[in-house]
Amino acid sequence: MSANPHIIDAAELRRLSGLQQPAAVKRWASARGIQVSDGADGPWTTIEAINKALGVSSASNDHAYSPDIV
Repeated sequence: MSANPHIIDAAELRRLSGLQQPAAVKRWASARGIQVSDGADGPWTTIEAINKALGVSSASNDHAYSPDIV
């Protein structure tokens, strides 16, 4: 797992997809609308890209949770 919690590294993408070959992982991600970038260990992405593909917005963009309510 990456040190940055926003990054989904190649190892995690392989685990999620069940695939090992970088090209196969990229096809899997593309078929699901997940944008990936090429890295030294294989394709990687961000949690934001996965959320976007799933139609989930981040809580930081949710005006219902404005800091003014605290």
